[in-house]
Amino acid sequence: MSTITINHMNIYYEQYGRPIHEAEDVLVLIHGYLSSSFSFRFLIPYLQEEHAVLSIDLPGFGQSDKALHFNYSLHNYGRLVLDILERFEIQRAILIGHSMGGQIALQAGLQEPNRIKKIVGLAAAGYMGPVKRSLVWLSYLPFFSWGLKVYFTKKDIMENFLAVIHNRTIINEEMVEGYLKPLQTKAFYRSLVLLMRHREGDLSTARVREITQPVLLIWGEQDSIVPLAVGKRFAKELSAADLQVLKQTGHLLPEEKPKETALLIKAFIKQ
Repeated sequence: MSTITINHMNIYYEQYGRPIHEAEDVLVLIHGYLSSSFSFRFLIPYLQEEHAVLSIDLPGFGQSDKALHFNYSLHNYGRLVLDILERFEIQRAILIGHSMGGQIALQAGLQEPNRIKKIVGLAAAGYMGPVKRSLVWLSYLPFFSWGLKVYFTKKDIMENFLAVIHNRTIINEEMVEGYLKPLQTKAFYRSLVLLMRHREGDLSTARVREITQPVLLIWGEQDSIVPLAVGKRFAKELSAADLQVLKQTGHLLPEEKPKETALLIKAFIKQ
């Protein structure tokens, strides 16, 4: 298990391909909500052939710490990604973010445009407001985190996967176990409560238009979690964006179409 300590937190990471210090382009993978580096396991083999790849588990998820002192705002997640790049002495990175990770990649790119060379948004979350105030207020009730755990435990797990995946034949025991295992600890639900409280909403249209890096947007045509309409809006409002749509594909692009996704990413890098 590889970890680095950032802001008194242990951050889990996986490193593949060429050594980071020898690579011209370092690809940094940022997972989505309720996920981890596990979600990129099929995409990484296609990317590591030519590039240095660094995949991280965000605080609160996967094998990283579920710290109570961390501010779980999207802006702060973006800042943390930049701190990780600094620790690895990565001067120019290409960020690849899935879902919430795509929004975090945009946040980081906006904060330090000179360090972020390009951005890839895989069904990147966007144009969502903060969590409803009523739910935030409820989060201060005693045992709220316990109630969240009960809620997630009782939800039909297969129903959840059917909602995010178009090609249902790829669902197997390894996938279910890989996504569910990190959700079984009390610490995870405590950090999830903090994310609900701290999440300030996605970048506004005005802020999105300030992003200057080239951005590749890859979307599943059948995505019901972050609909294609979000990708089309991003494509209009980003100053240098290319939207590519994969047919017969849902929200989990790295799971459903890893090879096709990797080919688009590698072509984008070479541009």
